[in-house]
Parts: sequence; C-alpha cells; structure tokens
Amino acid sequence: MLTQEQKDAFRAEALAKMRKASQVVDLATIPSGNIGSNWPVKIRARAGEYFEVCGRGTSLHLYLTETASGYLVSVPNYNRCGLVPADCDAYNVMDYVGLENQVDATTLAAGIRYLISVGLACGHPAIPMVTEELGD
Repeated sequence: MLTQEQKDAFRAEALAKMRKASQVVDLATIPSGNIGSNWPVKIRARAGEYFEVCGRGTSLHLYLTETASGYLVSVPNYNRCGLVPADCDAYNVMDYVGLENQVDATTLAAGIRYLISVGLACGHPAIPMVTEELGD
C-alpha cells in the first residue's frame, strides 16, 4: 500500500511530465514551395525535445542532430530517418529520408534548413577515441 506522501510524489511527477508534453513554442513561419506554388511552413518546438514542421496540410515531427556525415533527421510519425546535408532540398529528403510526397519533402527541407541556420540542430559530444592498444 502506498503512503499519502508516495501518492503525492507520483502525482507531482505525472503533472510535471504532462506539463512538459504540452509545451509548444512557436519558432517561425517561413515561406516554402516549388515551381508555381508557395505555402507557409510553421515551425514549433514541442515538449522541449523535438520540432513540429507544418505546411500545406502536413504535420511532421522532427528530431534533428548534427553528425560528422551531415544531419540526422528522424521523422517518427512517418517512421522515416536519414542523413541530409545542411543545404538539403526536397530531393535530398525524398532520397535520403524516404518521404514519397514531394510537398511533404519540400516542407520538411525548408524546416530543416531553417533550424540548422539558427543553430537549433542538436550536437552530440565527441566520444574520446582509445589510443592505447587493448591488452590481451
């Protein structure tokens, strides 16, 4: 049986997690599009840990991390991920991330370029390399 203190602690922790999950910060609305068609792309930070890129009827959740080989893009609500260059375009996103829809890829590429340009792509700390040979 839980004590009242334990119940209060669990409740406080659950409320803190719910507050974090509901945090939304509007970062920018930028233009995007392709030949003959333009639309606004809204970029939001969600729960303090991932981004939401919305445009033309699409909402893409985005985790973005800088790597030595480019930027690792994860789109969990589409079950896609891949490495793209900093100046990526729709074709890079379609090819490397695997989005099939060109409008979605154009929207996501605009969001990625914006987030990289303002320094919001996460960077991982370097892992120290082992310079000594391991013993037998």
